[in-house]
Amino acid sequence: MKKILFILSVTGVIFLLFTHPDVIASGCSLGLTLWYTAVLPSLLPFMIFSNLLVRTGMFRTLNRVYAPILRKLFRISDEGCYAVLLGYLCGFPMGAKVIADLVREHHISAEEGTYLLGFCNNVSPAFFLNYVCLMKLGCSSVPWKLVLLFYALPLLYGFFTRPFYQFSDIGAKKQAPTHRLDFPMLDACIMDGFSTITRLGGYIMLFTIFTQFLKLLPLSASLLAFLSAVLEISCGIDQIAALSVLSPVHRTAFICACTAFGGLCIYAQTQSVLSGTPLSIQSWLKGRIVTALLVFLLVMSPAVAPVLRGCW
Repeated sequence: MKKILFILSVTGVIFLLFTHPDVIASGCSLGLTLWYTAVLPSLLPFMIFSNLLVRTGMFRTLNRVYAPILRKLFRISDEGCYAVLLGYLCGFPMGAKVIADLVREHHISAEEGTYLLGFCNNVSPAFFLNYVCLMKLGCSSVPWKLVLLFYALPLLYGFFTRPFYQFSDIGAKKQAPTHRLDFPMLDACIMDGFSTITRLGGYIMLFTIFTQFLKLLPLSASLLAFLSAVLEISCGIDQIAALSVLSPVHRTAFICACTAFGGLCIYAQTQSVLSGTPLSIQSWLKGRIVTALLVFLLVMSPAVAPVLRGCW
C-alpha cells in the first residue's frame, strides 16, 4: 500500500511539474528571494561563528556572563546555556543546530540536548518584531507586552518540563577539551555553514512551491491562509494578516500561534540540522505545539486580552 501511495505521489508531482511550470517558477522565485534576502544574511554569519566557538570550545568564555542565571533556572550545564542564548537570539533553526553541534562535539549529553530542543529553537526576535508585529499586525510601536508573553512561554515550558528529563547539570566538560583554531578548522566551519544554509534554502523553496499550488485548489481565503501557515510561516502570516473577516484580537492570536509553531518548513529544516545525532525532533515538535496553543489561548483570554489591547 505504501509503495502504491509513493508511486501515485511521484506521478502527481511529475504531472504538476509539466502542467503548471508557471506555478513552479513563481514558487522558486519567491522562496529563493526569501532565502537570499532574509535567511542567508541573517543566519550564515552566526552559523560560521557558532561553529568556530563550539569546535574550539571558546563559547565557554561567553558563558561566564549568563550561564550562572540560566544554569540555576533550568538546572542545565554551562554548555547547555549557550544553546539557550543562541536559540533565542538567532531564530529557527539555529537553536537546533547549536544543540546538535554541542551533542556531536560531546559538550552536552543527548538527554540534555533533547530537553533543550523543547524550548530553545524559536523564531528570531528580529523576525517577530519587524515582520510580525510592525509589518503584519500593524503595530505603531513595538508591543513589548506581546513580545514578553510570546518569549516567556517557551521559557516556562522549559522550566516545567525539566523534571521529566534525567541528566546531570555538570555536563561533559572532561570529554570536550578546548582546541586551537587553525585554517583546516576554519575551512570546515565555513563549509558546514554553507552546506546547512543551502539545505535550508532548498526547503524554503520547496515549501513555498507547495503554498503556490494550494492556490490552485477551490479553497476559501481563510482556509488557504491557514494551510499556507502550516506549510511556511512567512507566506501564511502574510495571508492571515490580509483576512478582513478576522478581528484584531483573532488576527493577533492566529498569527502569533502560527509563528510559535513555525510550520512544516521549519520542521523539515530542524530535522535536517539534527541529522547524524541521536536527537529526536519529537521533543521540539511537542514544545512547538504546546507553545502555539498557549499563546493562542492567552491572547484570546478575557483576562489577558485587555492587557494586550494596545498591541493592535
